[in-house]
Amino acid sequence: MRTLLVLFAAATVALPAAAQRAQTKTADQGREGVLDFHPDAPFVKAVVPNAMAQVWTALPDAYKLLGFTAHASRDTTRKDVSTESMAIRGQLYPGEANSLYFDCGRNSLAGPLADQGDITFSMSSHVEPDPAGGTAVLTQVNARVKRRDSSQYPVDCISTGRLEQTMAQFLRQRLQTQGAIEIRRNP
Repeated sequence: MRTLLVLFAAATVALPAAAQRAQTKTADQGREGVLDFHPDAPFVKAVVPNAMAQVWTALPDAYKLLGFTAHASRDTTRKDVSTESMAIRGQLYPGEANSLYFDCGRNSLAGPLADQGDITFSMSSHVEPDPAGGTAVLTQVNARVKRRDSSQYPVDCISTGRLEQTMAQFLRQRLQTQGAIEIRRNP
């Protein structure tokens, strides 16, 4: 596993309003459109020195700073939050290519597929004690792109890790945690 330090500049301040404009819910979808955390799928792990209860309380606010609404799991024994399925028509955040956030493959002539279609995605986080101390927040993104110029079936995408790392940075700010957050991406 690689360890990365989260070092995002103040440029991420413009994220919330832009993401709310890009976010749409499927009518009458309720919790059915929510992604639950799956430990066998790729995720980004952020470790913070705070107690689990503090992290659990602050996590929905970190999602709000991204411009997303997070819902707690129905299972009260699990510490999971997730968004409903959201659709991006255009750019997730103005002035930033969707390919900064999603890797959906490439078209050899036109470039990244994430920049050529409509993306549907959801994001989920699981909170648990970290064996080395502090609290681990495991976050994953589930995404697909449907190209605008083709009638092909949607293509599955993987996250570049940027949304997860930005959320971890916002969590750190919300918790007023000093120092860097350790970020690990599972294989």
